[in-house]
Amino acid sequence: MSIEKISIKTGPIVEGDDFYGRKEELRRAWNFHISKGVSLKLFAPRRVGKSSFSKRMLKLAEDKGWKTLYLDVSGVSTEREFVKLFKEKLQEKKWWEKVTDTILKLFDSIKDSKVAGNKISIASDVWRNDTYSKIQQLIKSTGDILIVIDELPIFLNHLLEQENGKKSVELFLEWLKKFRQQSGTKKVCWIICGSIGIENFASMHQLGIHFSDCHPFPIGAFSENEAQDFISRLNLDVGEDVQFTEEQVRYILDKLGWYVPYYIQLFVNEIRSLITDESKQLSNDIIDEAYNRLIKGIYFNTWDERLKNYESEDTARKILRLCASPNGAGREILLANLYAKTSDVDKIETDLSNLLTRLINDGYLAERDGKYIFHSSLLKDFWYNRFIK
Repeated sequence: MSIEKISIKTGPIVEGDDFYGRKEELRRAWNFHISKGVSLKLFAPRRVGKSSFSKRMLKLAEDKGWKTLYLDVSGVSTEREFVKLFKEKLQEKKWWEKVTDTILKLFDSIKDSKVAGNKISIASDVWRNDTYSKIQQLIKSTGDILIVIDELPIFLNHLLEQENGKKSVELFLEWLKKFRQQSGTKKVCWIICGSIGIENFASMHQLGIHFSDCHPFPIGAFSENEAQDFISRLNLDVGEDVQFTEEQVRYILDKLGWYVPYYIQLFVNEIRSLITDESKQLSNDIIDEAYNRLIKGIYFNTWDERLKNYESEDTARKILRLCASPNGAGREILLANLYAKTSDVDKIETDLSNLLTRLINDGYLAERDGKYIFHSSLLKDFWYNRFIK
């Protein structure tokens, strides 16, 4: 019996029939949290699939009779733009056709900017309190609803860059928290996620208290069995007679080391390109060639660029260079290399602990057997090839 194939996707959010796995995580998220009115902050390294998972949770909620809303706020820079986006996404929903005249009037009364102009300052408390209160009333009137707010840290970073940015962020997050904590017969749940880790962002800007009511929900890599099955289902689209053997699937997994769907698809897509574009035969040699192309390409440039957001970028880069060795680096080795430039031992130990936590949360590193190593073999070999070799 033939198995259902999955399209290879290496960029967009994966939805519909191309979404694979995560059944246990979806079950736990719904049964233990969302169905009980508990909001979640998805906790996972970059590229693990937080956005795809959150979209699948919306589908699950819809199947349970809940209303849903998805907000990608990566392109939002101000509170005015956030309110405008909120209204636009609500208007797109079909269930708006069934709301009462009273609710429609409430919706129309929400202003996405204050009367005096487009700039919303900290002094515009009247606008903020009135607008956010109306949004809250509006959402609570819809019944049980699950709202995903994706790329929240990017939006908050935009707010921080503006005048009185820290205060704007705190006021916005304070509203979100009060919204989540409202009691009632209807449930309003939120899932918060983003390519920039919520945990790192909150820690860096001392904002953790604003997320204390959200349950941290981890999403990890696939298990070995899931990864094997996933590869077998990926559609190479090069003819039915071209399929991975069990040995080749094992060879791919051994090279990856970390079974994240994105990296699996990236790798398989490069193999497919060699077969289709250069008419090469599927073999371990072709798998090796695809791997070498990946680590010399541009796919991992964003990992380099992300480090510019670190307060101690140079130190973070030094840590990564040391950890890119075949066996990684222990804490003693890292400390010894950092001690060389300063006599402030306490500061170095604190800085190292903070940076390691952030690098782990962001998906660069993992701790195994007392050593810090790259989570992904692909990323490690890219780093070695780009910055050490």
